[in-house]
Amino acid sequence: MEKILPSILAALIPFIATYLSKISKANVRKNLLEDAQKKIDFLDKYFQVSAKFLPEPEIETLKLQLSAEMQEVKNQVNSLDKQENLSDYQRLSIVQKVFLTFSPASVPGWLWAVLFYLNLFFVVFLFWGFSLDEASNFSTETFVESIKDGTSIFVFGFLIIPLLLFRWFAIKEYKKKSNGNKP
Repeated sequence: MEKILPSILAALIPFIATYLSKISKANVRKNLLEDAQKKIDFLDKYFQVSAKFLPEPEIETLKLQLSAEMQEVKNQVNSLDKQENLSDYQRLSIVQKVFLTFSPASVPGWLWAVLFYLNLFFVVFLFWGFSLDEASNFSTETFVESIKDGTSIFVFGFLIIPLLLFRWFAIKEYKKKSNGNKP
């Protein structure tokens, strides 16, 4: 029982992180729109009060200043809208794209991601294996000697090529499914 609970929590971490990031994105959008509305209201009231007390030339200058500030608010809202119009794939970070740390959108996507990680697991252990000397100590000299041997390069290539293919198929599947969900 002691080992089951941490295992379950570790399995739920990606789902919790995804949920929290969606909540965070919704709150960021809500806060930005509320702030923009407050700023617009303030600028409007400021102009109405100032227009009663300022002479005409200063009102024109004030209009230009307030217009620039309103344009800044509009640009902030437009940049938020541009981010929302990006596809799911375009929103992924470089690390997510390289190591497939996003949640796949379909069963074939999950299959490609699992195969990617299985293959990556073998590549890492192969790398460690080529670094072990006869006394089971890690040694860079042993690794260099293993690489000089032509068969080890072939074995690395044999595992790296499918690794890259699995990654490519997973991303292709994610793009297909994420673009299909757009209105």
